[in-house]
Amino acid sequence: MLKTVKTSVALTVGALALGVLGAAPSLADDQDPKAGTATANETADHTQEAQPQPGSAAEDEQAAAWARHGRVVSRAALNVRAEPTTRSRVLGSVRSGAKVALACKVRGQNVLGNDIWYKLDDRKGWLTARYVRNLDTIPWCR
Repeated sequence: MLKTVKTSVALTVGALALGVLGAAPSLADDQDPKAGTATANETADHTQEAQPQPGSAAEDEQAAAWARHGRVVSRAALNVRAEPTTRSRVLGSVRSGAKVALACKVRGQNVLGNDIWYKLDDRKGWLTARYVRNLDTIPWCR
């Protein structure tokens, strides 16, 4: 009995130590960039990374890398609505299986048990979350 208690205590102490030691490298990233650490545009070998020109294809690719996405999982094309309700005007549709860029989410009309609607990032409109599987964490609209 005493041996299992000692083992449990040792495992708990070890887990806590790993947690503290594992957090130490991430705390080092919070240092002031002027204090001798690499800046956001500087690579590990201390060379400057090229910045994309405004309006260029490289800038569009960089912005797309930060976009949040979802995948349409409906059997047929999913209607894009003007507002987060099925009673609003249809602006178009998105084919089943399509990957879509999502800006944020709101609570709207309940569609088969799901009242979340996603605002599209790359064009006007809303998609019901009932038929969109989010691939990233989608923030709430402000």
